[in-house]
Amino acid sequence: MRIRPSRAAQSRIGATRPIEGTSRSVGRQGGAQLSARIMALAVLLILPGALTAQTTASFTVQRYTIDAELFPAANLLSATAKIGFTPASDLSSAGFQLNSALRVEKVTDAAGQALEFQQNGLSLQVNFRSPLPSDQPSNITVTYKGTLNSAVGSPFEGVKLASVSSQGSYLLYASDWFPVRPPGLDRFAATIHVTVPDNETVIASGMASTPAQQVGTKTYSFQYNRSAFPGTVLAGKYTAHPSIESNGNIVVYVMSGEKGLAKSYGDAADKILSYFSAKFGSLPDGHLDVVEIPNGTVGGYAGPGVVAIAQRGFTDPTDTRLLALEIARQWWPCLVSPATPNDAFLDDGLATYSAALYVRASEGQAAFEDLMHQTEIGALTHEEVAPIAEAGSLQDYTPEYHSVVYQKGAMVFHMLRGAIGDPAFFKTLQTMAKQDAGKTITTAGFQKLAEEVSHQPLTYFFAQWVSSTGVPQFTDSWDIYRVGNHYQAVGTIRQDLDIFRMPVEVRVYSEGRPPVDSRVDMVGTRANFAINTLTRPTRIAIDPGSKILKLDNHLKLQVEIARGDQLMQEQAYLEAIKQYRKVTALDKNDSLAHYRMGQIYFLLRNYNAAADELRAALDGDLKPHWIEVWAHLTLGEIFDATGQRDRAINEYQKALQTHDNSQGALNLANRYIQKPYTQPPSNG
Repeated sequence: MRIRPSRAAQSRIGATRPIEGTSRSVGRQGGAQLSARIMALAVLLILPGALTAQTTASFTVQRYTIDAELFPAANLLSATAKIGFTPASDLSSAGFQLNSALRVEKVTDAAGQALEFQQNGLSLQVNFRSPLPSDQPSNITVTYKGTLNSAVGSPFEGVKLASVSSQGSYLLYASDWFPVRPPGLDRFAATIHVTVPDNETVIASGMASTPAQQVGTKTYSFQYNRSAFPGTVLAGKYTAHPSIESNGNIVVYVMSGEKGLAKSYGDAADKILSYFSAKFGSLPDGHLDVVEIPNGTVGGYAGPGVVAIAQRGFTDPTDTRLLALEIARQWWPCLVSPATPNDAFLDDGLATYSAALYVRASEGQAAFEDLMHQTEIGALTHEEVAPIAEAGSLQDYTPEYHSVVYQKGAMVFHMLRGAIGDPAFFKTLQTMAKQDAGKTITTAGFQKLAEEVSHQPLTYFFAQWVSSTGVPQFTDSWDIYRVGNHYQAVGTIRQDLDIFRMPVEVRVYSEGRPPVDSRVDMVGTRANFAINTLTRPTRIAIDPGSKILKLDNHLKLQVEIARGDQLMQEQAYLEAIKQYRKVTALDKNDSLAHYRMGQIYFLLRNYNAAADELRAALDGDLKPHWIEVWAHLTLGEIFDATGQRDRAINEYQKALQTHDNSQGALNLANRYIQKPYTQPPSNG
């Protein structure tokens, strides 16, 4: 499976201040935009012989030998790529994908003879002088160059995945900076030589040799002999900081020279690796480089033995969730990868859930349940668009893809763990990591493995959660009985999916005592329960730990807000307001929906409407807690912007009285008391 770059560190729903709306997150594109990959395929289909080359998958790439030179001052890459492959049938032409900012100068065959080729957009088709026989290894060499300093040419529209710059260079595998066979399913070995100015360092997958010194330049060489995706190259003026805790098996490379952050990230990586190694097996490459790369690209990216984190991801405190996600990719997909785009949740979903498991180990059960609740909301925002099993029909880097593959995918693993139990779940992952190392796996293959390990038939589970759309909507009814010296809550759970079959957790809260959890095996549309408590029950929660992807009235409101947040991030402000209005129509006291509308009106300089919504937020349920301080702070900004200084100071003082410094709110209030807020110039 193609290794996808991770999005920038995701904001938890309702956990941050204004979604500013001045830029959209790197790594995303609007749902209405056509994927660059789809456009590339459309071009290929009109080229002679391209249909056969692309749809029959009639050859497999085994090895690359790449010689590249980076010219940072000119933003230029110049390279040759020798591609070793084996035809599965007689082959007259071969189709590849190459970043369209790079132009091919020539292509030669194994004998050094020039070959005809066509390059159009992302597509590169090579025509052979005579058909290559099946099952006979062959190779071609492609020479190309081009300028890489923007998202122009990227296989993902608007997503900058490759850059050659004096501020630091990165050539992420997903950028197609060398020719790959779409859709990037081939696992391969590689020998990569990279020449850079002599004051720069190069980091890449594989065994590194001593750099060869030339006049003004150095050439770094990397040998990677296992079958994986060793195609990411990072270069710049780095200082290396080996992690003492890992005995040098982890090295953190930073450009900023911030040794404190390098140490904290090295220590965090060591703890994350120790946890994952215990759960999944030893680190596949036995060594890990954590590398700072410039902003302007994705927040994080992983290749075999390499984790790249954008500068904004190097924070104090350490962003362990982002780091854990990228380190999890050392196993999925670097060690075991999905066989087809429709199996993508075995990469993106499993890596996402692996990171959540580390949160449970490092931050505790409450933090884990909160994270899975946010994951559940994200999964529900676009769950109906497509089942997980049809992930290949979705456009990469859209909210729909992230919802279905990353977040619903993570929920599927969460639910599978609950269905078969921890011992069988982790043994399944360990077995997959061992027996499928260096290979691909299908969803059907993973289901078979989970069944063998757990000794349970799981067709019902995969049919419901992977092959289908739709989630249960739970309702409950219950009564209280006094039984001897204790109480008993007796009731019924109902939901509307006829084929539903899952264990459901019921939590009973009672007066002055810790809650009592009980597991109810539910088959079909209803199940009965009877739960004993020492004191009188006060309320019941169905699936309080978000172990099942479901809908209820409270979740519906949160999903609608999440959809509004996505529209706001895309700067579709009027559509976002309509979305938030749906929430306030159902619950006029929802402070978050009112606050979000206040943000939008403030950004649009409709100050009267903004003030009305912020007042409504303050009169509402004040959930989450930070709304109070930020609503007062934003009201102060409105009064400063309209020349009402006394009223502005009054709001800043009310903000200080909350004693809530979420996202630095109190620091900002103190600053505005000393110096008034001034509105930035309008950008139209």
